Amino acid sequence: MNTDLQAELQAVSPTEAESSLLTPDIGMVILTWVTFLLLSVVLYKFAWKPILKALDAREELLRRSVEDAERIKQELAQMHSARHQMLKEAEQKAREIMGESRQASAQIAHAIQHKAREDAKILLENARRDIGEETEKAKMVLREESARIAVDLAGKLIHKDLDTEGNRRLVREFVEET
Repeated sequence: MNTDLQAELQAVSPTEAESSLLTPDIGMVILTWVTFLLLSVVLYKFAWKPILKALDAREELLRRSVEDAERIKQELAQMHSARHQMLKEAEQKAREIMGESRQASAQIAHAIQHKAREDAKILLENARRDIGEETEKAKMVLREESARIAVDLAGKLIHKDLDTEGNRRLVREFVEET
């Protein structure tokens, strides 16, 4: 069979092959169209619907992916905005706390200064009172001592009747003894 085909191919000249391509046989054209239509019907019935279904599914998947991407983008924008807002609120709260702390520390410092002044005033008054009391005690002791010295001196002067020079000498000795 191989030899028959070779023989036919050798028998056909190149000009005959070209002319047969340019002027095709009507039977061959009809057979080609029938084959094409049959193949199209078979493909439509068995392959076209699954291919369209797969394309529709792919289109739906892409559409959902795009929608999801948009939704996620919006959610991220909202989260970014919420985070930014929370940071602002946290900064504001921190400023308020710092202000309150400064104010409280200033009030405490003022209260401590006031208490220290009051304590110092009380200590000063107590010290003045103690000094006054000690001064009065010292004056009292000095009066009592002066009175005793005067009495002792008067008693010695009475026992010895001396002249004025002797009185002076006696007073000087007595003062030196005490």
